[in-house]
Amino acid sequence: MSKVIYFAGVSRVAGELKFRTAQSPARFQQLGKLGDTDVEMVNVRCETKSEAAKELLSRNFANGRADIEALLVSVASDDNPFAKPKARTVKVKAKGVKISKAADEADDVRLTPKQAARVRAEFCERVRVAYEAN
Repeated sequence: MSKVIYFAGVSRVAGELKFRTAQSPARFQQLGKLGDTDVEMVNVRCETKSEAAKELLSRNFANGRADIEALLVSVASDDNPFAKPKARTVKVKAKGVKISKAADEADDVRLTPKQAARVRAEFCERVRVAYEAN
């Protein structure tokens, strides 16, 4: 989602406070037609809802209203609700791997295409062996 958020704020739906974002001012009318009350939105320019909530907190949008501040803090702390859990990492102890001084300095040396292909093949083989070991 690379859509920019231009408006952010809060509204009440059946008494429940909700965080709202919009890209155009037409959303204000739409919220009113859908039955939202106490619609309050301000201009922002953010990429995510979390950034928009942080912006509202920095502007003191809640102005002492505890329920709105609690909602903004909860949305601001939720960086990506759709993110998958991070992959579990596993430490692999490679047997017999020795790093020579020449290999340590190899990052500074330009390789020919043939040498680069050989290094890439060795690396892929080591990765395959480590993968199969797990």
